[in-house]
Amino acid sequence: MKINNRETGRLAEELAGKALIEKGYTILENNFSNRYGEIDIIAKDKDTYVFVEVKAKKGVDFGLPEEMINPHKLRKVKNMALIYMKGETLPCRIDVVAVVLSLEGNLVRLIHYENVYF
Repeated sequence: MKINNRETGRLAEELAGKALIEKGYTILENNFSNRYGEIDIIAKDKDTYVFVEVKAKKGVDFGLPEEMINPHKLRKVKNMALIYMKGETLPCRIDVVAVVLSLEGNLVRLIHYENVYF
């Protein structure tokens, strides 16, 4: 049975969170949002705040999920991170987790890119 786009996103974020926890990250928040946007996952990697954008696709016929990341999207994540940090200057970075699922929702590939920028 095929999964829809909402389920794809939810499943990808769940898989990304598990992968980050396995790497030793602490998940602080999922789906932090306000009227300006959303950050999929906010985590800590030792003393560094990590703002994670999760991109998912079913199959790779039309490109890879990481190809959907662009300067505009990273700017939005950065601006949301600034709102989250409330003016505090602590070490932080933006990561991307790219997830490819089968049409049925099985994990095909998950890659974690650290400190992404253009």
